[in-house]
Amino acid sequence: MPADLARVQRALDTNLFGAWRTAQAFSAHLRASGHGRLVNVSSGAGQISDMGGGLPAYHLSKLALNGLTRMLAAELRADGVLVNAVCPSWTDTDIGQGGRPVADGARSVTWACLLDDDGPTGGFFRDGRPLPW
Repeated sequence: MPADLARVQRALDTNLFGAWRTAQAFSAHLRASGHGRLVNVSSGAGQISDMGGGLPAYHLSKLALNGLTRMLAAELRADGVLVNAVCPSWTDTDIGQGGRPVADGARSVTWACLLDDDGPTGGFFRDGRPLPW
């Protein structure tokens, strides 16, 4: 397998299939709760509205994760499960040094975890504000 294809496969395995498997593993519990929340941590790099060249592994895997978010939201909505994608933005971690503080990125994810039952589903957000797909 060429190196570029192998990188894309690894990114898809992590960012798409990892999220999908997690959703499958917990979907019965989320449905049974009547107010489950599934939050996918995505990236602005997966926005088709701003898609450009470069970094195909990361861009494609986050684009696919955003699509999965919409599909799961449609499938789980009737059971009261809200499914959204959140972009915590560039965050100052070991691999993302120089970004905003981790607490700021985490707050964005936490917001989606704590949505009221009548909150949005099938959306893409940063800091509680909608982002274009």
